[in-house]
Amino acid sequence: MQLHLVIPHAAWPERDVEREVVAGLALPALAWLIGRGAREKHLPLDFHSWLAQRYGLPALPVAPLTLALDAPGEEAGYWLRADPVHLRANRDQLTLSDAAPLAIRPDEAAALVEALNRLLAEDGLRLIAPTPTRWYLRLPRDPGLETTPLHAVIGRDIHPALPRGADALQWHRLLNEIQMLLYTHPVNDARFEAGQPQINSLWLWGGGESPLPSTPEAPSDTVYTADPLVAALTAAGKGRVEPPAGVDELSATGMVVLDQLADPAGYGDAYAWREAWLALERDWFAPLAARLRRGELEEVALTFPELGLAVETGAGARWRFWRGARLPWSR
Repeated sequence: MQLHLVIPHAAWPERDVEREVVAGLALPALAWLIGRGAREKHLPLDFHSWLAQRYGLPALPVAPLTLALDAPGEEAGYWLRADPVHLRANRDQLTLSDAAPLAIRPDEAAALVEALNRLLAEDGLRLIAPTPTRWYLRLPRDPGLETTPLHAVIGRDIHPALPRGADALQWHRLLNEIQMLLYTHPVNDARFEAGQPQINSLWLWGGGESPLPSTPEAPSDTVYTADPLVAALTAAGKGRVEPPAGVDELSATGMVVLDQLADPAGYGDAYAWREAWLALERDWFAPLAARLRRGELEEVALTFPELGLAVETGAGARWRFWRGARLPWSR
């Protein structure tokens, strides 16, 4: 049995304070796996760029990929993700929270989409909300926009990440109109009265043509993941998707994507990030190292995309006692 663990978000966002954040973090099983394995450095990549490479795509068309899972049978054409978000004024910045903490009800989504479509129809645009957190905008054609993935903007100033391109100002004006409509909508009035954050903007990103012009290549027959995008990529590449329930529940050789280190609130919670590492150590690294030592596994591969590190540790690692322990941040 061979397993490939992918651990995205392993780099603390502020590199100048990373040493302070990871100081004293005890991960002995991970340090053993890395220290005893064959290490290879590569160019650090954000997770989406790494996924595009791994699945053999020139770029990652997120919208059509997840649309195939959320709303199979929707018409062909150019689609953008248009996810509902909450913008908060913070001095001279607007910072963003995604839909996860908004707890959007289906009836709220339906009412907002109906009102927004009356605004968007005159430009030939159509909005759908097949899930409370993932919304989609269909366009008559490719708008030639350069956009920023939602996960890269959470908790940060949105202005440097707004759509860019020849017609960017037109899209900025449209976003302002969308925000004005949402601000005055009864759904948000009710949310304000109830003390809930308002759904006061959409984040446009991840555009692409549906159906996909090129087919992804699943990196293994089975991919264990709870990430909808990885699941969509794997399904499009004719691979099998299973949830990463735990080491003992793995039924086949494959790739395991562990995204516990993601910071969905975008608040830079160092304590939560460190706790996520400790959970990975307990639930994954320690059991896998033990199975390698017992000869029950042929190989464990580890990839940390943002750190530019790949490691392969075989069953013979238990005899390499001269090799010292190393953590992912070791220089």
